[in-house]
Amino acid sequence: MKVEKVKQSFWIVAMGVAFEHFDMMLVSLLASSVVVEFVGETTPELKLLYAYIGYAIAFLFRPLGAFFFGCIGDLYGRKTALISSVILMTTATLALAFIPGVKVLGGATTIIFLLCRVAQGLAVGGEYGTAMTYAYELNPSWRTFYGACIISSTHFGGLLASFLAGIYIENFRMTFLIGGIIGLCLLLFRSLMEENSKQRSKKIFEITTESVKNKGAILQAAVIASMQVLVFYGSLIYINELVHQELGILKSQIFMANSFLLGLWIILPPYIAYIADKYFFSYLKIMRFGALGVFLSAPFLGLSLVLAFYPGIVISQMVVHVFHMIFCLCTPRFFGDLFGSSARNTAVSTSYSIGASFTAALAPMTCYISVNLFHTNFAICVPFMLMALVTIFILKKEMVYAKG
Repeated sequence: MKVEKVKQSFWIVAMGVAFEHFDMMLVSLLASSVVVEFVGETTPELKLLYAYIGYAIAFLFRPLGAFFFGCIGDLYGRKTALISSVILMTTATLALAFIPGVKVLGGATTIIFLLCRVAQGLAVGGEYGTAMTYAYELNPSWRTFYGACIISSTHFGGLLASFLAGIYIENFRMTFLIGGIIGLCLLLFRSLMEENSKQRSKKIFEITTESVKNKGAILQAAVIASMQVLVFYGSLIYINELVHQELGILKSQIFMANSFLLGLWIILPPYIAYIADKYFFSYLKIMRFGALGVFLSAPFLGLSLVLAFYPGIVISQMVVHVFHMIFCLCTPRFFGDLFGSSARNTAVSTSYSIGASFTAALAPMTCYISVNLFHTNFAICVPFMLMALVTIFILKKEMVYAKG
């Protein structure tokens, strides 16, 4: 494969990751409007509950999508899996733009909405793990850098979602229509990308057996994935709702702060990863440093919530996220090193999704339980600190490396 083709194909992969996370974030950011349109008018408490259900259901189906598309990637190539996931996501996103509201179809609208969320969860489950595998296998000398670009692309999608959510907060269907159009364009680009893996003669049973044989690696991957998503979604999605309800901060103002924060996620990881690969820094040491930083900075986030000082909340969010992104930028490299090449796509996709999906789905609830258990907003930092400690312990244990 020529170098230019490699670069073009990689950026097409990265664009797809951004697109799929853009679609996933839209429902989270526009939860209140979506619930009213697809579920119906209800009490504030039930509206929040339905919003969390719509948010969580997509994550809960990600492991199934990860396994399904992971097997496709290992059997028929990464390109086939990536194209298939975009088709599914685009279909679900366009459906959300056009299905009639609950006032027209009644309960059928709610069922269709939930099915669309399931489809989005399946698609993202197959997209992210395959993209990480594709990035890992491109160039052994720049694995941290390419992996960090995948991390950044997810947040580019989040930034675009936050921007459009702020503009179309009263006409949320337009955001899904834009997302569907982007998906159709991306499908065309992906049909032109280069394959970087060979089609295998193995059967699904053989791929499955190969992918689950290393239980230690699966456990390590699940813990690292849990750290990735708990801190991010807990310190963004849950806290956003908290400051809106308790401090009365306008959502448009919150979206602006989110945009700046996500901008850091786009710019910093590739830059840091480039330096790490160029000077051969240990990515495990970088991950430990990032996890330790989260552990030490999380209490300041809790304190700022207690003081109800919004500028302080934004600053402490930024500090926590900088340390967290230092940790996260190396995770695609980490996952790739854990598993052998014969079933790497299935193993990476599934083990990542097992840890990430359930943790992400329960992140807002975990923060809510922590705050109510200790009867103080300071407790928001407790889950982050505990997860960081577990992660540091896991990273100090002997790694399970796979060749290939």
